[in-house]
Amino acid sequence: MVSRWLSRPSGVLRCHRYSHLSIDEREQISILRHSGHSIGSIGELVGRCKSTISRELSRNRLPSGRYSPSHADGSYLLRWQRLAILEDVEKLGQFVRDRLSEGWMPEQIAGWLKAGNEKGLRPICFETIYSFIYRAGQKSEALWKLLTRGHRIRRPMRARRSRDRIKDRASIHDRPEAAENRQEAGHWEADLIICKRTRPVLVIHERKSRVTLAARMTGKSAAETVSVMMSIFRRLDPALRKSVTFDNDTTFAQHSLLRSMFNMTTWFCDAYASWQKGGVENANGRLRRWLPRDFDIDAMDDEELQDLGKDAKICFA
Repeated sequence: MVSRWLSRPSGVLRCHRYSHLSIDEREQISILRHSGHSIGSIGELVGRCKSTISRELSRNRLPSGRYSPSHADGSYLLRWQRLAILEDVEKLGQFVRDRLSEGWMPEQIAGWLKAGNEKGLRPICFETIYSFIYRAGQKSEALWKLLTRGHRIRRPMRARRSRDRIKDRASIHDRPEAAENRQEAGHWEADLIICKRTRPVLVIHERKSRVTLAARMTGKSAAETVSVMMSIFRRLDPALRKSVTFDNDTTFAQHSLLRSMFNMTTWFCDAYASWQKGGVENANGRLRRWLPRDFDIDAMDDEELQDLGKDAKICFA
């Protein structure tokens, strides 16, 4: 992918005129940076001053030190307290409102626009949509009610110290780049959603392909949870059994069996930091539309459960 920009003609860059970086330029910067290019080299290939690239990388980096184009674009929009693009471009704003009312998530809307499926509408990142929803001027519309979880206030994503202890727990911060950047298949995220009478559903999500599998369980003991996971993974190609990322629920305390049986590495998120396994969290959000907390999942037979999974784009194992 880097080669797409390597043919840009080089020359003297004019730095006296400045325009803000676009999302496309930020994506170029991200790919070139992860490929090992220097700041000066990135500036030449993108057509920007070295100082602009340096300022962008230092100002908009994640707490981990990595650079994400969507995070950088969202940070820029939050810093500039001006008319939001979804307020300024009426047609785009109405499109976002319409999709939210149909049950789309901001990530889905952003992906649809980025794929060029709406002629005449520019692509935006999902952070732009979230910022628009929670913008002070939009509170009267209560667009937050259209989100899957419907939080009135967007809570800051800060991890807290865990009170639970899980043996042989490895931090998500040690997860290799191939898993972190979705470079290879076989890296999964796992979680539970609870229905009426505390009947859980195990949900596992593959990070690269976005394939999501689910299984109904009778209880949430650590023994049953790992047994169901092993039953699912046993049917997969060994090449697709590399790692699993969990939260700190003691339901996953028997994770070491995945290591010994399938040689799978297990990673754990920071405490109260569910966004670190965002793929399975989004899958849970989709599934929650059909399986609210007060829903009696025991009343459904397997055929009905499979039909529900098709609507949620999740395969019940």
